[in-house]
Amino acid sequence: MSRRRRPGDGLRMPQSIAEDIGGTAPRGSAPNLAPLRRIAEAWPAAVGEQLAMVAQPARLTADGTLVVHARDASWTHALTLEERRILGRLAELLGDAAPHAMKVEMGVLAAAPQVPLEPLPQPPSEETLVRADALTQQVADPRLREALRRLVAQSVERRKTP
Repeated sequence: MSRRRRPGDGLRMPQSIAEDIGGTAPRGSAPNLAPLRRIAEAWPAAVGEQLAMVAQPARLTADGTLVVHARDASWTHALTLEERRILGRLAELLGDAAPHAMKVEMGVLAAAPQVPLEPLPQPPSEETLVRADALTQQVADPRLREALRRLVAQSVERRKTP
């Protein structure tokens, strides 16, 4: 049979955990993030804007290897193939502060990449609509003809824009 709890049972005053975790990490042992920050700042110039949107420097290992996080497996493979070129470019940009090796793995990127939005299509010109009408006039079903006319007009307008 369970005992009935009384107010205050199990309640203790909060205590500092410093005594419990003291000595687990020596003081002043926080990693120096300055080298990684310099690499991160040079990263877009080293790999190009497109690759910088799908891969980012994540950390430096104790032996100086740069660990890069890529969005997915295909980008992991692409970056691995480009490893020499990327390391060479980082060496040009950073000199002695450049990493000597690189390891690419799938991982979470620090911030969502800003993918440029495709511009909204412009409404088709009168000339384009006339051309679309001529191309779709043989279609018997009026709903299908109208849908095809819109698609043809959009396709013709897209070809006009550079």
